Amino acid sequence: MLGIEPGSVVITDTALDSFFKPQFEQIILDNVVVRSTELDKDLAEELLNCSKEIHDFPTMIGHTMCTYDFYEGQGRLDGALCSFSSENKLEYLKRAYNAGVRNIEMESTVFAAMCGLCGLKAAVVCVTLLNRLEGDQITIPHEVLLEYQQRPQQLISIFIKKRLGLYNQNNLLDNAFFLSN
Repeated sequence: MLGIEPGSVVITDTALDSFFKPQFEQIILDNVVVRSTELDKDLAEELLNCSKEIHDFPTMIGHTMCTYDFYEGQGRLDGALCSFSSENKLEYLKRAYNAGVRNIEMESTVFAAMCGLCGLKAAVVCVTLLNRLEGDQITIPHEVLLEYQQRPQQLISIFIKKRLGLYNQNNLLDNAFFLSN
């Protein structure tokens, strides 16, 4: 989503807030509770290793920035409201990129914080639909989007099959069957 080609899969190692901090601020009663949004690094590496079985698309580990909304919070110029310039947007997104952000969405900080609080090993795996340094609109055909949305599932299915001892590296049709069922 940020500085990488559309269709790339990003495995999140840390979810960041809009200030590029690895934290989730939760209001509990009248207190602000700050929780870590670090995800399991070993799990991210294991997922990246599983991606080596798939040669059809790039996969990388990077940070995911979590925002409160899809438009202004993500630096989009195409919403109903926009209180910043194109130059401000690009400067912000370049700072995000320099902070290690490769994906932007709206759920990862709370997910990472709650999994960490519960002691669960967790990962966030997303596919990028566009390079936000080049624009805000998704222009790729619907058929391509449908293929892109399968990519994280393909990676996760290989991970699950490997964990269960069911992965057959020599039978890609068997692996595709697992994904489709």
